[in-house]
Parts: sequence; C-alpha cells; structure tokens
Amino acid sequence: MTAPKPRHPAASKPEAAILREIMVAIGSEPDVLLMRNQVGAVERFDERTNSTRVERYGLGVGSADLVAILAPSGRWFCLEVKSSTGRVEPEQTKWHERARRFGAFVAVVRSADEAREALARARRGE
Repeated sequence: MTAPKPRHPAASKPEAAILREIMVAIGSEPDVLLMRNQVGAVERFDERTNSTRVERYGLGVGSADLVAILAPSGRWFCLEVKSSTGRVEPEQTKWHERARRFGAFVAVVRSADEAREALARARRGE
C-alpha cells in the first residue's frame, strides 16, 4: 500500500487561516487602516414592544471580507479572501462592481502574497 500523496499546503489552507495571514501582513502597513468586515444578522428581543427584531451588521450582503483606507489618498482598498478552491458569489461580484464605480480598489485574493500584490497595485492607482 502506498502512502497518500500530500496535498499542496496552500490548496488545503482554510479561508479563515488565509484571512488571518493577510490581516497580519497588510495590517502592519503604516499607510493602511485595515478593518475586518463581518456581515450577518442577529435576532434581538425588544422588551418594550415584547417582540423580536432583526439587526443587521457589516457593510451589506456581498461586501468584501477586508476593507481598508489608504493614506494619504483616502481610497478604499477592499479584499475578498478565498481559499484555493473558493468561488466568488454573484452577490459579491455585484458589490465589487458597485464599489469600483465609486473609486474603490477591490481584489479577490487567495494568499498573503496576492494581498501584498493587490496593495501595490492600489498604491499605484490601478
């Protein structure tokens, strides 16, 4: 019996691990104000009305995982983080296109190296 072939390390890395690596790599840049954008909703009970209501958080459905502001320009720098096999959903594509129309830089990245390359492109004004 032969041993199973090892998978490429990047191929098996979960999106959450890639996201953390990118936050460390990009978050330490002095001209980048980096924020994690978590999107979702939670039900809250309102004692005054004796009912529940849904409170939404984040920048909206499809918005990028990481959002930053670049100094000194103030340009938005947004990264959609995916694993090596992850796919961009239609809602994400729609949000990315809308953000670009307003001047944001948006990229889909699968590693900290790709995130650094995207940051270099954004700094050049691409």
